[in-house]
Amino acid sequence: MAATTRPAEITDMRKSESPRAIFWRRFRHNKLAMVSLVILIGLILLAALGPVLYSQSTIKLDYAAINGNPSAAHPFGADNLGRDALARLMFGLRVSLLVAFYVSIINIALGVPLGLIAGYFGGLPDTIVSRIGDVLFAFPGLLLAILIAAIFGSAVSEQFGGMGRLLLVAGALSLVSWPLMARLVRGQALAIREREYVEAARAVGATGNRIVFRHIMPQTVGLIVVTSTLNVASVVVAEAVLSLLGLGIQPPDPSIGKMITEAIPYLEQNPLQVFLPSALLMLLVLVVSFVGDGLRDALDPQSLR
Repeated sequence: MAATTRPAEITDMRKSESPRAIFWRRFRHNKLAMVSLVILIGLILLAALGPVLYSQSTIKLDYAAINGNPSAAHPFGADNLGRDALARLMFGLRVSLLVAFYVSIINIALGVPLGLIAGYFGGLPDTIVSRIGDVLFAFPGLLLAILIAAIFGSAVSEQFGGMGRLLLVAGALSLVSWPLMARLVRGQALAIREREYVEAARAVGATGNRIVFRHIMPQTVGLIVVTSTLNVASVVVAEAVLSLLGLGIQPPDPSIGKMITEAIPYLEQNPLQVFLPSALLMLLVLVVSFVGDGLRDALDPQSLR
């Protein structure tokens, strides 16, 4: 008879697993998160390589295909000016992912160090960071981003072009989202600074900076990854709203929100041009949310059965 693995042996095997192996085992058991991860990787590749492999221009006008249905020349049809919908969708997806990436980088660069310093050292640094966060939390986040984009948008576009506008949108969105990252990291740092190994590091003369960045920050990586991932969905929606209002990426560069705005007046003539960017936006938000939920469960110490 084949030898069976007893529960005690399974427990010992799991105890010997590395943290990376434990994380991956937890994550791959979440089928929805795994499927969403595959789709998300596909969307990222589509945004990165699609405009290169698909040679159609996003701004070229084909007057014979205005509000046209899918065809050999335009697989996803054309908009009200005869521009290829597939090329514009791929470019718009790239814009949304780039904005989300820049916002995540700014949130981590600002929120993580400030949260660690406030949580570990307390006192005046904690008061300053907390009060700044309270002031920013007092404003409706999206409204503040709209105000910043409306005030500085034209000047930035004239001076730096499309990339400058993209960075302005990312900066406006990150201004209202980094305090949440700082607050979450601060709470984590407050809990970790009381643990025994941190007390031992203090006892042997380790400096505050060394303790923060050598002993506390590695313990917040899971929180940072999950928070950043879950924040991507809200950033993508906020960027689409700014574009819907004409405050995001400016023509002729396409964005998902702008495509929806431009296609709404022609909804009866060509509903596909409203449905396609809306469906892509919904898909991106859903898969990012499901991946974030999977990461949160995989990194949760209580999720291991």
